[in-house]
Amino acid sequence: MDNIFQRYIDSWRFNGWFIHDIFLGIVIGVGLLLLLYALFKRRLNFALVIAFILYTFLGNLLMIVFGLAGRSFPINSESPIYTDDAQKIAVQMVEGSENNGTSNGISQIISHHLIIAINLQTGEKQWTKPSSSKETLIGNFMGGLLVHHRDGEYGKLSLLDMKTGEEKLSEKEFTEKHKQLIDVLDKGSHNIVLLENNLYLEGIDGKFYRFDGKKLIEDNKAEKYLSTKFFIESDIPGYFASHNQPLEDYEEVREFSSNVLAGPAIQIYKNLEPAVLDVDLQQQTAIVSYRQTKRESADSIVLSYDMKNHHIIWEENIGVVNAEQKNPGVRTLENYYAIQAGDEFLLLDKDTKKELFRYQLRWNRPVR
Repeated sequence: MDNIFQRYIDSWRFNGWFIHDIFLGIVIGVGLLLLLYALFKRRLNFALVIAFILYTFLGNLLMIVFGLAGRSFPINSESPIYTDDAQKIAVQMVEGSENNGTSNGISQIISHHLIIAINLQTGEKQWTKPSSSKETLIGNFMGGLLVHHRDGEYGKLSLLDMKTGEEKLSEKEFTEKHKQLIDVLDKGSHNIVLLENNLYLEGIDGKFYRFDGKKLIEDNKAEKYLSTKFFIESDIPGYFASHNQPLEDYEEVREFSSNVLAGPAIQIYKNLEPAVLDVDLQQQTAIVSYRQTKRESADSIVLSYDMKNHHIIWEENIGVVNAEQKNPGVRTLENYYAIQAGDEFLLLDKDTKKELFRYQLRWNRPVR
């Protein structure tokens, strides 16, 4: 009951989610108009009192039905966690799921997308930007965050400033400046991989290319990199965000991950569906998660496993990861572990494993 009440109180704040903010703006706007009318009349008569009561009732009803006030709104990761060069800002696209009722036994789900930037030094919101299911974050490129747009028959690209969220290059500007690239770009973002400041892609003409930010040239390595990305990220989503190097053979990562799950210290949790979130082949370590029990409401544990000595280096309870996401997403940084745990984002100190802050993705503010 306390959680429902808190969700409702939080609903009366602007938080960056378009559907919520637009209806909250309408409700507040109507209230201000009524207030200004009362001040202009310089009296509060019976009709105005009734109007305010109706406004309060209808405003709350509007927020509950359309603005999701007090309603469940589970968050799911839609992209890896990306950071700026100084690793001071983390950016990620997330999806919020709105249950719009059930018809013939089938739940009608409406999805909402948002790009969220979090300041890793303060734990506060840096910026938010409305998005859609037709957009995909590709990664850090050309001094910004590259976004792929599935517009019409062919794909388009734009470039965001990671500090402000403003467009450094709009879709139109990117097309005009790099027309040669856009002319061969496919609408499927799965045909793109970003490695070592080069964009590798399969063109709509069936050829494979490399784009270094200025020139587009044919490069057959792209075919290998794209297949490697597909197989690795089928098992470890977002792997290439933490490991920006061209791996020639995905089997090495897949075999290592399999060996981790077969490790004696991990086998203890085999009935709790442990999942490998990240691996470091050089250090021979892996990040693994599992739920404390089989219940979806159970807390999730994230741990680091040493394959050399077959023991757990550290483990941390990160709380509940909702059923929409199931497994947390991890980005391994130089000094931190950035973890997207369903409805929340948290930052762990790499040395002490201390939780530095926790951030609510639904309300776009730190957990107080």
